[in-house]
Amino acid sequence: MHWPICTGLCNRQVELEWLDFTASLIASGETSQSIKSSLDEYLKDRLSIGSDAVRGSRGKTISILLSIWVTVPKHLTKLRDDALLLMRHLSASEHLALHWGMTMTAYPFFGVVSDTAGRMLGLQEMVSTLILKNRMREIYGHREQVLRSTRFVLYSFTQWGVLIETSERGVYRLSETKSLKDHQLQDWLIKAFLISEGKTLAPVNTIIRSPKLFPFKFEEPFRSENSSDLEFFRQGLDEEMVMLK
Repeated sequence: MHWPICTGLCNRQVELEWLDFTASLIASGETSQSIKSSLDEYLKDRLSIGSDAVRGSRGKTISILLSIWVTVPKHLTKLRDDALLLMRHLSASEHLALHWGMTMTAYPFFGVVSDTAGRMLGLQEMVSTLILKNRMREIYGHREQVLRSTRFVLYSFTQWGVLIETSERGVYRLSETKSLKDHQLQDWLIKAFLISEGKTLAPVNTIIRSPKLFPFKFEEPFRSENSSDLEFFRQGLDEEMVMLK
């Protein structure tokens, strides 16, 4: 499936701490308008100020943050609410998986770039900016927006700490795999993956080893936390499947 190029995240920088701040605001019960005002104030000192163009850029960044965590479509409301509940007991470093899952459901292009980068890491243990852009142009066509969008998603990967630039300019390696030790978090990310793929059923191994989730390592052998949203069953002799309820 060729997802449309996203026009939000892929054209603006979005830092991990901004996502954390946004999630904390919605978790505290603030209204969308109140959150928007809080973000505007919060980002004043973090994004350059002084011109209409920059203020417009800040507004677009706020729209991205709202789309990921606040103004989510109805079919993502429970996924978002479950993520906010998980945040209460997860460590700050584990929040990355929640932001990753919410971002790939809000902006499918992010997931396509993630999958492509993950495949490159699996084959050659590095991601070349040039090759990544070429792969994305093969999928979406030779448009400037494709290159720009890919560049901003790659920026997210580096700012979020999942990729590190090597001594060779424009070439990145995986920083370190983030082990998912919390079983509820594992189940939540599986659900986010299925939703982002537009699927209701998939083999468990296909998901937990998906290049789209390249920063994360699931516990193996995989064990579910008796999720109310997922049903696990065996197909054939040894293939474990998972289905959205």
